[in-house]
Amino acid sequence: MCESCCAQNHAFDVSRRDFIKAGTAASLTAAAAAAASMMSQTVLADELKDVSEEFKPLPKSPAKVTVAFMYPPREVVEAGEFEDSWAVNKWSTYPGPYYEPAQREQQFRAKVEEINAKLGMEIDFYPTFYTKAASAQFVEQMKAQKPDAVFIFCFWNTMQNWVAEMCSKMQLPAVVYVPVGASHQLPNAALANSPDLLFIHSFENWSAIEGALRAVNAHKKLSQSRMIRVGEYPEEKITVPSCSNADRLNVEIAAVPAQIYNQLFDSVADSPELLDMAKAFKAKAQKVLDVDDVYIQHGIRSWFTLQALKKRYNADAVTIKCLMLKERKPCIGFSLLNSVLSPCACEDQADSLLTIMLGNHLLDRAGFLHNPDFDTERNEYYGSHCTTPLQMYPAYQNKPEVPFFIRPFAHMLPKTAAIDARFPENAQALIAKFTFDGMLSAYTGRIISSPEFTSAGGCTTRFRMDMEKLEDVCAMYRGPHPILFLTDGAEQARWFKMYAKLYGYDWKGNC
Repeated sequence: MCESCCAQNHAFDVSRRDFIKAGTAASLTAAAAAAASMMSQTVLADELKDVSEEFKPLPKSPAKVTVAFMYPPREVVEAGEFEDSWAVNKWSTYPGPYYEPAQREQQFRAKVEEINAKLGMEIDFYPTFYTKAASAQFVEQMKAQKPDAVFIFCFWNTMQNWVAEMCSKMQLPAVVYVPVGASHQLPNAALANSPDLLFIHSFENWSAIEGALRAVNAHKKLSQSRMIRVGEYPEEKITVPSCSNADRLNVEIAAVPAQIYNQLFDSVADSPELLDMAKAFKAKAQKVLDVDDVYIQHGIRSWFTLQALKKRYNADAVTIKCLMLKERKPCIGFSLLNSVLSPCACEDQADSLLTIMLGNHLLDRAGFLHNPDFDTERNEYYGSHCTTPLQMYPAYQNKPEVPFFIRPFAHMLPKTAAIDARFPENAQALIAKFTFDGMLSAYTGRIISSPEFTSAGGCTTRFRMDMEKLEDVCAMYRGPHPILFLTDGAEQARWFKMYAKLYGYDWKGNC
């Protein structure tokens, strides 16, 4: 099992006692899971109508990627037998024999395997080939097998046009990596300008290789996912107006009536488990500002409710028209679920939820949905909202959760509980947004601070951010509720760009 899947699965193996001791989001996930499952089985059987067959579990399988290496053996070139115009001179074109392509193949192959240990895809390493006949055979095999993507490493200058033609014939998502030094003058135009592939031309760029593989993996996982939208809807599968299946990242979207959520919430009793979890969550906060215990308990109740709701519909993600839910507002539940990459989004904002889901799979980390604002004098970005995750980095990095206060939801009574998180200053970050017109954007920068409410208003968690390479910070605006991700570097924003290129979305960004 891959590291990211393993981390998420084992999050459910922690006892209630461990949660009470640690008080972390992951521990809360574990302690609540069994109780939520029991509650949902009882309530759903006794009080709610049966779920339609439309909502049976979606089949899930790993992405399948065929990896191929293309270069001629040295002895073939030096015998004048390679099929290019230099053969008559027995000439080794770039990168030349001292690049040692066979050794580089082993190096790159090991990196692919190392990256895939985190992803859990099925990687098929195709035998190395170097003739036009073998290239044609490869194309026919890929057309028949139809893997989720093909990844070709081309280590020979004069084979690059072959690769471009191969990709146009396969009609499959394709990634082509050509190392710097394997081209002559400008990068190969047929590859660089092809609409049929993602072209990487770089020097031992392991991050780019990882990004391309993660893009394929993310697309496969999204195509096997179901999102539920809770609001004033009938219970049914729905489509988004003016939005094809491809334009919603291949995610199935279903509608759920608000009364289902309300009934589930009201059915969750003040059990010892719930009360103990609420106490432990309160103890984890650095401060509690003007929030009664009953609303912290309601926050944990929303956590149980959301788990039951997702179980009922076999859903991978949920967004709720939540602003007017009063004591049923799911702010705390959303924060805690997002902390363990169980994606949730406010205000029935489906495109923002899709962005969170994409970022979860691309980055192995949670995203913070927020409302944007802009300091036009300092050319700075500002964001605020009420459902920030506590863990913003991958579980396998073992980084601490963000410190937080518990404070009232900022905009209406009653004073329900929400999180006021404090992001690490100078942390690298990006702002991403997918929109239903087929656009994907990601803009990189660094966290400046988490200002106090009296300095900068908005909602319960607030942050300032210095964006990179933007003359006018307002130019990055792509609509309400973009997503903040904390990153390990600006190159991770390029993973979003790779996804856009590989799957035909319009791209906007500063990377």
